[in-house]
Amino acid sequence: MAERLRQERFWAIVLLIIAVLVTTFYGTLKNPFINTFSRIGNYFSYRGLYIIWAIVISICIHTATILIFKLTGYPRKWGYLALVLSSFFLIITAIIPSIKEELHFWHVLHKWTTFFYVMSMLTAQHPFFVWLARKVPRIKVLLRNWQLIILCGSMSSLLIQGQTGIFELWFFMGLGTLLIYLCWILFTEQIEKMERNEQTAEQEEN
Repeated sequence: MAERLRQERFWAIVLLIIAVLVTTFYGTLKNPFINTFSRIGNYFSYRGLYIIWAIVISICIHTATILIFKLTGYPRKWGYLALVLSSFFLIITAIIPSIKEELHFWHVLHKWTTFFYVMSMLTAQHPFFVWLARKVPRIKVLLRNWQLIILCGSMSSLLIQGQTGIFELWFFMGLGTLLIYLCWILFTEQIEKMERNEQTAEQEEN
């Protein structure tokens, strides 16, 4: 059992590191202080990469988050559903062309799918963080502060720079690093607990 958890911890962290690296790579193909991720994909020759980025992010964050949900025994099923919807809307957003001057209808639809992605992701992650803070009080302050850093950094970049890639970079990198931290401490704590129980059981048998 402990070995299985080690493997899950390893793959969850690897997937999240991939998500952070791929986001950094794609988001800096063009100046993120000027271009959004959507603009990089639609106004330059990176549409294929934009779709690949969305698929990779969806798979990595979705899989790692589900592993954390299962580890902690998160009981709210709609959290899982919101994760599926967020992955769906992110990929659809990348697939839909968003060139306002030429494809106005698709541009508007692209905006709506972006909105639904954000709402789905918030519905999946924020209630879980609140629930986790109650279950593990020692990380309550850290969770609250980390979420505030993600929120304040994203909103500040949005207000100062406008709608640019820095907003998206900050959000995905902040969320990715938070999930990496949670994977490490939660899996490690559970692994150590299981090892202690196994040692105790062996001593009792002897």
